[in-house]
Amino acid sequence: MEKRKKDPKNTKAEEPMALYGTFAMPLAFLSVISSQSLTTTKFPGIALTALQNETSLSPQEIANILGISKSKYYELLKMEDLGPKNIDALADFAALWNKGIEAFDGDKQVLKEWLLTRNENLGGVKPIELLSSRIGRRELEQAFLRIEHSLYG
Repeated sequence: MEKRKKDPKNTKAEEPMALYGTFAMPLAFLSVISSQSLTTTKFPGIALTALQNETSLSPQEIANILGISKSKYYELLKMEDLGPKNIDALADFAALWNKGIEAFDGDKQVLKEWLLTRNENLGGVKPIELLSSRIGRRELEQAFLRIEHSLYG
């Protein structure tokens, strides 16, 4: 007896949220992920390249955000799905990036320069170094709020 093949037309309801076709706006995609959709969301490794282009961050800087080595980053580029842990870190980063853009009045270049410059208000570290941990990301979130309200020295 021949096995019945699934009708591809009926699989749409079962498909996880995914970044298909164009990878032009990974930050926008990551910004809409909820805790409920995290385990069913698919984010292909190749989209990391688009994330690099959108943020002007290097592979090493994105690897640091994910808490991985640069060689592991290049392995992730080949994966069909980065998995919930990496997607969670990237979604957290996307939200923080958007707050940074707001704090710096939409100027991505100024935000990137700020992220790469040692900051005495953050213990003398480069803000980008804080992106690899949840605690560091919360500290940056507070820093962006202080910048927005002109309370940052």
